[in-house]
Order: sequence, then C-alpha cells, then structure tokens
Amino acid sequence: MTFTAGYEFAWAARQHGEREAVIFNDQRLSFAEVNRRGNRLANAMIDLGLDRDHRVAVLLNNCLESLDTVFGAAKAGVPYVSLNARYPAAEQRKILEDAEPTIIIAGPEFEDVISAAVQGLDCIKGVYGIGWSHGDTEDYPTLLARSGDGEPRVQVEPDDLIRLHYTSGTTGKPKGITIPYQRYYDRQNNFFTALEYGLGVEDSMIHVGPLTHAAGNYLIPYFIRGARNIVMPHFEPEEMQAIIEREKVTSLFLVPTMLIRLIEELDPERFDLSSIARINYGTAPMPVEVLKRGIELFGPVFREHYGLSECPQPATVLYPHEHILEGAEEVVRRLASCGRPSLNVNIEIRSADDAVLPPGEVGEICIESTGAANVSYWRRPGLYEENVRDGWFHSGDLGWMDDEGYLFIVGRSKDMIISGGFNIYSREVEEALFEHPQIM
Repeated sequence: MTFTAGYEFAWAARQHGEREAVIFNDQRLSFAEVNRRGNRLANAMIDLGLDRDHRVAVLLNNCLESLDTVFGAAKAGVPYVSLNARYPAAEQRKILEDAEPTIIIAGPEFEDVISAAVQGLDCIKGVYGIGWSHGDTEDYPTLLARSGDGEPRVQVEPDDLIRLHYTSGTTGKPKGITIPYQRYYDRQNNFFTALEYGLGVEDSMIHVGPLTHAAGNYLIPYFIRGARNIVMPHFEPEEMQAIIEREKVTSLFLVPTMLIRLIEELDPERFDLSSIARINYGTAPMPVEVLKRGIELFGPVFREHYGLSECPQPATVLYPHEHILEGAEEVVRRLASCGRPSLNVNIEIRSADDAVLPPGEVGEICIESTGAANVSYWRRPGLYEENVRDGWFHSGDLGWMDDEGYLFIVGRSKDMIISGGFNIYSREVEEALFEHPQIM
C-alpha cells in the first residue's frame, strides 16, 4: 500500500489557507506559504535525484528553514537526519560517516563545523549553506530558486524511512534509530489521543527548543489543527514574556532549565501572561520544588510528557488536574512522577532477571507498544535483540510505579551510585539539592 508523502501538510494548507500559521521574528507566514516552501525544497531534492535510498542531514538552529527541511524532506520521501547543534566537528563526522547522507543543509553559524566534518567524505554530494557556499556547491537559496512550489506527490510505502534519529552520539559509535512513515503516523495518532485539551485554530505555541528535535513533536500537531506556531531562535525569558502578551499565546513547551529561568525572571508587572492555558514540559526530570513554584505562579496549567526516541510519544502523561499541591501524601508526591501510560502503551518495572516487580520497587522501565516493538536501529546488528525482548523495549531508565500506575523515574541505570551497599539514584540527590534555598 502506497500513499502520498507529507499529505497531512497539504491537507492543512487547504483547510487553513491564508490564515497565519508561523511567526519567526518579524516574519509571518500563512499555512499555504509554509506548505509551498516545503514543496519548493522537496522539488529541489527530487531534481537532485534524491529519493528513499538517499538521506539529507540538517544542522540548523530554529529558523524558517527549519520548517522547510522538516516539511520538504517528508514530502520528497527522503529520510531526514537531524544533526545536533551542540556537537563539534569530530562528533558530527561520526554521525555523517554512519548515516552517509547525500546532501547537507546547514545554517551560517555552522560553516566551519560542517566544512571540517565533511573533509574527505565521498558520500556527501553537496553542502547547501544558508548564506554560504561550500566548494562548488551553490548555496541554499540558489538551490530553491530554480524549483517550483507545486505538490511533489511522491508515493511512499509504510516501511519507507522518514527519519533517522541519532542518540548518544558523544559516547562511542552513534546510535541511529530508524523511523518509517507508518511509525511516524502512529506517533501522531498517539499524540492526538493523549491530548486532553481542545487544540484548535485559536491556539498558539511558542517553540524555543530545536524544531529538528523534541519541539517538533508539537510543531506538526499544531500545524495540522490550524493553530499558530511561534518560533524563537533561542530562549530569552524577557522576550518570551513579551511574545506571550503580544500574541496571546496559549501554550509553551519548556525543559526544566527553561522553566527555572522563566520563573526567576518573571515580570507580571510588565507582561500579561494570562493567556497561557498549557505549559508542557519534559525531556528531563522536573524538580518538584520548581514545579510547585510554577503552579503557584501560573496556576493548574502544567502537563508532563515522557517519551523516548524508540517509543511512541507520549509514553506517559501527567495531566494538569493531576498536579496536586495539597492533599494526601500519596497524591501530592505524584508531582515527582511523569504520570500514567497513555492509550496503546503498557509499562512494567522489571528486575535484572526480567521479573515484573510489584508497586514501590525500583527496576528498569520496560515499554510495550506498536512503536516500541517495531523499533529498529541503523546498521547496528544485535542492538534490537539487546533492547527488545518478547516485544518489550528495555529503556535503561530506572523507576517505580505506585498502586495507581503512576510512573516515577529515578535515573539511568548507568548513573546509579552504590554506597555502603545501598543504591543512590541521581533524581533523589537532585531533588534534595533543589530544596536548598540558595540553589536555583
């Protein structure tokens, strides 16, 4: 069974047309414009001869071109390899050697890093810099200038790759997780199923995390539903507050360090932030003391999302009504949890010998779902068998569940400290530190 790659973007463009879809600095694009930009890049890649057997690597900070690459690669049926903006040239090269992309698209701030990383790599047929050229290759604007913006209508199979996502690239050989179109759409369905709020055309979300990574989990659902996506090039608390007031923003996605800084620099005398209806958070454990302070300042708007690259998003959700500050101890302590499994996801806590542990006991978090059972790794024979056993993905995260199924993560198995025969978990140490008034 084949289907048209990126059909959801074209559908959203037809549904919402010239309504405002994306804001970046002083630039405002409609749904139709965003779709046409994606089409132009998709057609340019097709003109270069790229298809499902090639890959495009992308190294960009948040910008409009970030959206072009996400939409364009999907529509062209060319697997997308996201490079980490924090990696130096040596680490970028490890991923490039493993992924073997045919072309690279990179921002102006990465000219030196990419130029060094691609030295002598025969697989790279072109580096398209935004505002710069590499060797004999034209720059990104020139590449797009000769391409049309009509719908590419590339047909793909459910098992064709849409993305090759790398994790743990700084330790040993990079680990590439393959994401086919079917798993990508399963993830989208899981995301929408887990939404408890009425996401619609009146909503808007600020994206300050990388659109090429975790923030992209929200970009596409908001685009499909006709909500606005407001993209910030980097996190700046004062500017974020100004945007919230000016654009009447309803949603944020913040990692814990961002929430800490936002709380520290909150200025309610200058900025009206009353439009905020949801603050989504995740990617790292949220300190309970920070979360309590956030609820006191913003109200019951917090929503936690826990997931892994190998599994559907979200694996668990802690909904706003479950963020309880006062009550029975077993209820209040759930602020330290990441919620309960979402629909279509099963979670068990298992011992080292794979026995299922009872509530309250710490063990490895193991996940069963369509996405987890079907996870595969790029050019890493044996890694699937190491991580997936009898259909259950073994995450390497340590945690425990209470009697009601709330999941508490205590750290990674590799980070556990053993002192005097007792296990000490990193999450416990960090929570204790955050209780000290002089530690931010």
